[in-house]
Amino acid sequence: MKNKFLFSIVTLGVLFFNSCRTKRDDIYSKIKKSYIDKVEVIKFMGTIRTQPYPVDEKIFWSYQDEHAKLLISNLGFIDDIKSIKDTTSTYFEDYNYAFIVKKGKETDTLYSDSTLKSWILKKGKKNIYFYDKNGETADNLRHKYSFFRNCW
Repeated sequence: MKNKFLFSIVTLGVLFFNSCRTKRDDIYSKIKKSYIDKVEVIKFMGTIRTQPYPVDEKIFWSYQDEHAKLLISNLGFIDDIKSIKDTTSTYFEDYNYAFIVKKGKETDTLYSDSTLKSWILKKGKKNIYFYDKNGETADNLRHKYSFFRNCW
């Protein structure tokens, strides 16, 4: 009788700890997935005093002390940009933002100017340009994150 009682308690303990481990693993899985679905955004904070000339890609990456960083949720954001009709570089001004998205071993880098309407997607040595005429992406980003506003 004593052995059956002890066996029952041990069995219940094992079942309890297994269920806790499963819940813990689910939580870790969700945290890991949410981190994977993040986009690293880098904002170039250079001013006219520090950068009196247009900021191109080389300058953008050369002055890393001028960077501010933010992690945002992807939630299809990059796919929304890619779904905008591609265009020419006519609308693109300075490099103000870099959006870095990692998918497995691949990394996509999208650049935007201060308007957040003009975009460049770097694919190898090829540049694909997008222009969000209505500024919906800019409005969404500025509404959700003060990071994208002119004064924060």
